[in-house]
Amino acid sequence: MKEKNMNTKSIIRSIIEMGVCAVIIYLVFTFVVIPVRIQGGSMENNLHDGNIAFINAIDSRNGNVDRFDVVVLYSSELNEKIIKRVIGLPGEHIIYKDDKLYVNGQFVEQNFFDKKFIEESKKQNNVSLFTNDFEVTVGNDEIFVLGDNRLRSTDSRVLGCFSFDDVLGKQGMILYPFSDIQWID
Repeated sequence: MKEKNMNTKSIIRSIIEMGVCAVIIYLVFTFVVIPVRIQGGSMENNLHDGNIAFINAIDSRNGNVDRFDVVVLYSSELNEKIIKRVIGLPGEHIIYKDDKLYVNGQFVEQNFFDKKFIEESKKQNNVSLFTNDFEVTVGNDEIFVLGDNRLRSTDSRVLGCFSFDDVLGKQGMILYPFSDIQWID
């Protein structure tokens, strides 16, 4: 009888330990890091279709987002998580003209671009501009995001600006495939 009691206690203890582990794993993957599988080519040539990344969910809280941060957002229009780059911050006037970014009338360099990739993409798509000209004013408490592959991205040009509440995380690390391991800046 005593042996049966010990087995029951052992089973209950194991169930409680597994439950605690499950809760910890859930909390970590909800509030600390967000696993994301990159789908499509909207972030080429920096992130690739099929990459698996862990994105930092802590640093993006309370609107802690800067220009050119790579962010994971929830798009209610698409009903899915998307990954894009922040271009415009609250209240800014954004102009793209002749593939150049102007924020509040000032030219802003975009050093994250691979110039060779841009030229090849323009040739393949038989276009003269990588980013079609547009102008937008970002609302208060909003951000304007674009994919790095402007010719193949559904982003704020189509979906509109996003609120800070839509931001699930920013930056992080590509973990798979192993040949693509890198920090996401």
